[in-house]
Amino acid sequence: MKKSYWLFIICLITAVVISSIVIILNKSKLRENIESDVNAIRNTENSISDSTNKQKIENIIQDLGYNNTNSEIYKVKTEYDGREVISVKPNVQYKVAMAGILKNQKPDFSEIDNLLKQAPNKSGIWIEENSRERFLNTLNSITSLRYTIDNEGYLKQEQSDNFGKIDKVIESIMDNKKVYSISINSSTYLVDEVTGNIEEYPFEDIDPKQPYELFETENAALYIINSNSKNKLSDKEIIEEVLNNMNY
Repeated sequence: MKKSYWLFIICLITAVVISSIVIILNKSKLRENIESDVNAIRNTENSISDSTNKQKIENIIQDLGYNNTNSEIYKVKTEYDGREVISVKPNVQYKVAMAGILKNQKPDFSEIDNLLKQAPNKSGIWIEENSRERFLNTLNSITSLRYTIDNEGYLKQEQSDNFGKIDKVIESIMDNKKVYSISINSSTYLVDEVTGNIEEYPFEDIDPKQPYELFETENAALYIINSNSKNKLSDKEIIEEVLNNMNY
């Protein structure tokens, strides 16, 4: 009798375990199917959205009479009055400006990807090679701490308790998980909105009091700093303006 009782219990437990496993597997399979269906719907929606945006961009290009036919470089944005307009994607402008810095002259679209292999990819403040000496000398003249630039071009802050206001700002920037690049120059390169061509943009000649030009993409920012050749600003004003913007 006892053997039969225990055999019944074991069979019952086994049945419950098997049933539980089957239920769990079925739920897991159902969840996978649901997730697959949701992803398929999202992909379809994204595809429709991309197609719609591309058509909008091409229509606007045609309406405005732009010479450029490369709709891939543009995005649609809505103005305050509800009008839809197009502008060159920020990440495209960033890549062009960075490629220009790395090449030290106007880049071609065909070489941008190759040039960007040399771009900084670690978080911190990276200084373009031709700007390092001047930037470092100016920074050390207005801060309490001493700074150096390592072999990779990244700014390094000495360990000390004698932190000034600017030093604290720099420390905060360095703690961010973002790449901040700096180049001292009077001009930069960008994609012309109308032609879609890469052109030189002499921002310092246009406005000698403009501290910098900023280009941004995901987790990265490039600051082209006014070379101050016309002495309309002080180097201290320019660097403080750049650092304070980085710390937002």
